[in-house]
Amino acid sequence: MSSQINKSVIIGSGPWGETIGKTLSNNLKDVIIITRNLKSKKQIYYPSKSSKNKLRFSDDLKKSIPQAELIIFAVPSHALRENVKKISPYISSKSLILSATKGLEISSNKIATEVIFDELKHIISKEKIGVMSGPNLSVEINEGKIALTTIAFTEITNAKIVQNYFHSRIFRPYTSTDILGVQYGGALKNIIAIASGFLDDGNYGDNVKSSLIVRGLNEIKIIGMSKGGEERTFYGLSGLGDLITTCYSKLSRNYTFGSLISDGYSIDKAKKKIGQTIEGIDTTRSAYKIGLKNQLEIPIINSIHKVIHEKYSAKEVINKLMSRDLKSE
Repeated sequence: MSSQINKSVIIGSGPWGETIGKTLSNNLKDVIIITRNLKSKKQIYYPSKSSKNKLRFSDDLKKSIPQAELIIFAVPSHALRENVKKISPYISSKSLILSATKGLEISSNKIATEVIFDELKHIISKEKIGVMSGPNLSVEINEGKIALTTIAFTEITNAKIVQNYFHSRIFRPYTSTDILGVQYGGALKNIIAIASGFLDDGNYGDNVKSSLIVRGLNEIKIIGMSKGGEERTFYGLSGLGDLITTCYSKLSRNYTFGSLISDGYSIDKAKKKIGQTIEGIDTTRSAYKIGLKNQLEIPIINSIHKVIHEKYSAKEVINKLMSRDLKSE
């Protein structure tokens, strides 16, 4: 593997994939986004020969994938395995793989890098598979606002290569070798963001919301550390940083989903109104299963599971949480 990335390919032409592509291309990086809707994408983004913008779209896997030193997955967690399988015949063993997916696979409860390695272990070694996660709202990044993120690989050299590729005047990546902690922080914060939407819609106030974030972070840490994540990671950008942003921003799909459910929307109607993947729905089920299997004390996550998957009301579970036995912090 070269110490420099000259070309990258993004798998996923949704809002997050396009945001990553535009951010890189605005920094004059050579980027191809794989899409099934090539004609419509070309009309909007495909650069002219005189353009400095190097963002391109393609539906040709055989031509695009082998050329890339970096392959970025920016698809929902439920579609990740299928997309990895689809491009696996064309991947070079020299490429680095980066997951920008924040969620757990519902069928296996696995994090993204585990899913990717399952499908590519005959081609790519584990140290070449990494993750990017942090407080990265795509709308704000598209507006040119400053954002920070964490890029994690078990091999720090690979993390630094990708860090250098992404760094720009508005996008500042930090490195980590804790790919487990970074991913569990990024995935599980979506559950707490749903709860935050419950609280705001019910006008419960800022005192309880800050308490939710603190106690919610503790539950994220309990699950993440039980899976091998490092405690300090959960207080960084991909943990507390991402959690605060997602719990306070109305740009967050998970926060908005929680607000709609609290307001009386059914899950299906809330999903339809938002119109994009809400990772916290399936992640809540996976986290609940992990907690049950490992006998973890995660009352907030269990309560959100009751609302989404067991048809309890938000008010019911909040009252139950407040009536639990008293304990020390």
